[in-house]
Amino acid sequence: MLNHNGKIYKDKNKPLFSAQNRAFSYADALFETIRVVRNKDSNYSIPFFIPLWDYHFKRLSKGMQAFGYDKLESNFLKNEILKTATLTLPTNKDKNTDFKARLTVFRSEGGLYTPIKSESEFVIVVQEIDKLITFDSNDGIFELQKLQKNYVFFDELPLFPSRFSPFKKVDALPYVLAGKYRKEQNADEVFLLNNQGRIAEAGAANVFILDKNLSNQKENKFHFITSPASEGGVMGTLRNYLLDNENKFEISIKEKIITKEQLNQSEIIFTTNAVQSILIIKITTQKQIEMMKNLIEKVNQVFKI
Repeated sequence: MLNHNGKIYKDKNKPLFSAQNRAFSYADALFETIRVVRNKDSNYSIPFFIPLWDYHFKRLSKGMQAFGYDKLESNFLKNEILKTATLTLPTNKDKNTDFKARLTVFRSEGGLYTPIKSESEFVIVVQEIDKLITFDSNDGIFELQKLQKNYVFFDELPLFPSRFSPFKKVDALPYVLAGKYRKEQNADEVFLLNNQGRIAEAGAANVFILDKNLSNQKENKFHFITSPASEGGVMGTLRNYLLDNENKFEISIKEKIITKEQLNQSEIIFTTNAVQSILIIKITTQKQIEMMKNLIEKVNQVFKI
């Protein structure tokens, strides 16, 4: 199911554009990847809601302003996403699934490198995904050995910080090649480096590591570091939500540069995005596991009605 400028098409593979489409020809487009969560209670008039929507729209609207697109309204786009998901629902009534929506916004056709219009168009595509896992202490998911992930570094096409780098742009070649490299190396995760050789972000997520200088095993509080916008990575919605709500989750987060050596030596590495929530890459002790488990459960409440 897809939505093009408010018109619904049941065939998500339906051709919509000419070869002059600016997203295709010039990567003149932005996008957001959004988890659309099923309401379990049938009393709701709309069977879905969108966690972190205000964060998604804030990033998108800033990107549209930077790219010089005409403004699209928050409630309009949100309702179009919910409409598309709702119309998809009759084909699948399994309440153990959510949907992932990709919202792509692009400039209308016209011009070559230099555009002659600033009108905004959009496409919404939704697909079924599993609900987030709710952890049980006996399910084995949080066993120390099972939590360790293999990772690699990708520096062949480094990220360069700019005023445009915090946004999700369709010219994503560094991420495409990084993902290809990760697969070739049989790794679970890949970390993209910037032009200074430092950690910008993961393949499709932001990076957090334990701050060794502040964290103390006797203290029941985590202190984390995450790469700032000046390192060239996309500034994720869940990342920004955690930064705004440190006290709520009883953690502290500092935006600092992260070197490869710091990441390799860190006792805890995890990534965040608005579809998968928190994914542990490395963890060292059983106490850390229990604390991270508690943090994940608290954070995942944002994905519940």
